[in-house]
Amino acid sequence: MSDSEVFAKVLKTIHFDIVPEKTALVIVDMQYLDAHRDYGMGAEAKRLGVTDQYEYYFRQVEQVVIPNTQRLLEVCRKAGVQVVYPRIASLVKDCRDVSIEHKRLNLLAPANSRESEILDEIKPLENEIVLSKGASGVFNSTAIDQILRNLGVDTLIITGVNTNYCVETAVRDAGDRGYNVVLVSDACAAMSEEHQRHALEILAAAYCVVKDTHQVVHEIQGGLRQVVNA
Repeated sequence: MSDSEVFAKVLKTIHFDIVPEKTALVIVDMQYLDAHRDYGMGAEAKRLGVTDQYEYYFRQVEQVVIPNTQRLLEVCRKAGVQVVYPRIASLVKDCRDVSIEHKRLNLLAPANSRESEILDEIKPLENEIVLSKGASGVFNSTAIDQILRNLGVDTLIITGVNTNYCVETAVRDAGDRGYNVVLVSDACAAMSEEHQRHALEILAAAYCVVKDTHQVVHEIQGGLRQVVNA
């Protein structure tokens, strides 16, 4: 049996319902630092003359991830799903509080900088939760676990960037802490198609179920109808 066949067999054994009032949409690092070609990582790529290496990634973010995230936000907000935005952001201007890893990568978003802000196309509403993290893992570097439990959340719909870095870390850590996790395959992006495919295959084997935006929207709307008709 091939690896892909094993993944498919295991995936079929994982099932749970998306119950809107017990669910949170977690949008990872969709900010100007790493999800906009004119700021942060994109600006540095231009300075170094390596924008071609980032073209696939930014094209996916612009043409696929943002539109699908907008659709998910629309449906989740209507259904009463909690929305949480983890972002890379220092607590101070000089970024001295962030992890060694992020300092080495120059993945720095000073406090109150444009790079620290969520993209305008999917920006948080006034009463939605934004969490600042100084490392790759949102569960390791914020109080998200306690917050989600306070909200009565047991299921996470995870989207964002990069699939095989901060998104993957969030999925693994959430699974380890007992959450049901849905990773939305067309609302996250990696630096290459190969990285994206490998990350989805590996995560689907144990830590989450992988579904596309259409499937997730259908399930949320179905759950909402059940609540209304109860």
